[in-house]
This record gives sequence, structure tokens and C-alpha cells, in this order.
Amino acid sequence: MAYIGTHAPFLLTACNHHDKENSGFTLYSISNKIHHEFDDPFLHKKLFVGSQYGWVTVLGLHCEPTFLNPLTGESIPLPSITTIPRVRPNHSVNGDIVSYFCRTTYRPESRFEDHAFDHCLISEVTLKKVLISSNPSTSSNNFFAAALVGYDSKLVVARPGVSRWNLLQEENWYMDIKFCHDRKLICLTDEGAIHEVQLKDDDFVITEMAAPFFKDNTDLNMYLAEDCAGSILVIIRRYEFITRLETSDVKVFRLTGGCRKENKWERVKSLDGQAIFVGTNASISLSKQDICGDIKEDTIYFTDEWWSLMGGDEQRISPRDICAYNLISNSIKPCCPYEHRQCTWPLPVWIQLLSPNQFLT
Repeated sequence: MAYIGTHAPFLLTACNHHDKENSGFTLYSISNKIHHEFDDPFLHKKLFVGSQYGWVTVLGLHCEPTFLNPLTGESIPLPSITTIPRVRPNHSVNGDIVSYFCRTTYRPESRFEDHAFDHCLISEVTLKKVLISSNPSTSSNNFFAAALVGYDSKLVVARPGVSRWNLLQEENWYMDIKFCHDRKLICLTDEGAIHEVQLKDDDFVITEMAAPFFKDNTDLNMYLAEDCAGSILVIIRRYEFITRLETSDVKVFRLTGGCRKENKWERVKSLDGQAIFVGTNASISLSKQDICGDIKEDTIYFTDEWWSLMGGDEQRISPRDICAYNLISNSIKPCCPYEHRQCTWPLPVWIQLLSPNQFLT
């Protein structure tokens, strides 16, 4: 089944966007429109690049990835980005990492370029989204991790207990990844193809579940989700620029059929009362029975993953495009107060706390 829980997710942002060194954090609830401010030292100076099972995937000062549990402070380190074939550390005379050398393509003849710890430049190097195959609270670290790395979104995977990333695909530009209930990893290309990755202890097998179904992939983002019946959904989010980038159109497609030759895409006009939350987090589906408060049925809730809004002061004036799209009314509107959309660093993320009352008391 899909990653579904009875608790509505919170929007996790920094609550003081003017001071990224010392800001606290805010959990905002769409269901009851209240927010909780807190100061969690575990999250300080971190960049959010994933959320799943109540954990947040963060990057530290040198872009090293870690799973953090904001309820307990427990952390699980992930393999260093220096184990990715395209990345080499640049050390100072004192031995400290001061930047990374990175190939922007995987061609052997391409040269390494130096990327400092600027949040725009480092997007060429670092992990943009990290997901795991099972709940780390119950799986004793026996899980696979998958990530999209660099501006061109290549796929890397880490096996349980192995302290390095393995590059799986050099050719494709992936838009999103998702673990299914059987630890099967599915990946969405920039042309809408679905690749299935069978994860084994000693090997990885990649097959195409569904062929590409469109070519116009400019000015858009795409997300993988599952409905409550376990069907794969692709959500296409288009943007337009007026005074800033804003969501202008959303389309949803469901993969149908029993095998690759029979698979086809059908346009979805209703989610059967469900609500879906997508962004840097693993997509979250709420059934109609679990929707409560001001969360709307047949609605997709988006965060904003534009790295450019983490740059200088001019970019930080623009609020993030955190919005809700209703399939029935075909309407798009902001889904949180303006002050939360102004929190441009770190990236906002949906987090589904498995014990929310414990955190909010």
C-alpha cells in the first residue's frame, strides 16, 4: 500500500527567514490552522532534503546527509557525498573541507569544477532528495536509501550497512523517486517514463514500467504518488512567471494495466476524496476517512523546491509557492499564511509526525 497515515502532515519551516544562522522553526497545521514554534538544535544550520516516517533528511554544513528524528533527536548518518563518483572534496591547508570539485556530466573527459558552499552553486553537487525503503525507527537501519543528486538529478542508491552511494543511471534525468510497499523503488523521468528498480543485497535491476508519454517538460515539476488503492500517480505542476514563479496548472495521471505492454496513462479528474501532499518529502496520501479540519478532499498540497530562493536578499523577498490545487474546482490558492511562505531557507517540507501530540505538548 501507499505511504498513508492517519495523521495529517505539518508544514515544517524556519520561522525567522531573516536570520538563517539562528532561526527557530515552525510546524504549521493546515487542518486546524495553528502553528507551533520551537527551537530544535538538531535542525540548526541544516537543509531539508527529505521527510518520511516522521524523520527529516538533512544536509549539514558540508552537505553531508543525515536522518534526524525531531521528536527524539536520534540521528542516523548516511554515506558521504564524497562517495559519489562525480564528487571530490577540496581541502584547506588545515585539512578542512572548504568546497567540492564536481563533474557536471559523467563524461570521463569532462573536467572537475570547484563548487563552494553557496546554496545555489552547491545544487550542482549535492543530494536534492533522499528517501528510504522502511521506517528507521523499526528496521534497525536495515533499509535502502535512494537519492537524486546534482542539478541533473542522477539516481544513487545506498545498501544497508554499506557506507557509499552507488550510481545507478547516467543517462536519465529523474524528476522524482518513491519507495513502494515491497521496497520496490520507482523513478520518474523528465519525459514521464516510470522505471522500476529491484533492490537486492548484491545487485540492482532497472526495468521500464511505463514508456514516456510527453515531451514538453519545460517550466514544470513532476511528482510520484500513490492513491489509497496503491495505483501510481504522476502529478504535473506547471509554472508561470508574473512577478515571481507561481503554479499555473496541475494535471494528474494514473498508471493502469497489469504489465508493461498493457500499461497506459489515464487523466485523473478526482482523487475519490483523498488528499495528497508532495514536495521534497516522500509523497503522503490521506484517505477520505482520515481527512479532518480544513484539509480539503480531492486536493493536492505542494511545497516549493526552488533552490534559487535560498540565495541573496533579492530572491528572499519573494514568498515561496506553497499552494493547494483542487481537482474538482480546478482552483489553485496558497495553503498557509504569508509569513510561512516567506521562510525561504531552508526548503520547506511536509512532515507526518507519527506521534504529533507528543511533540506539540
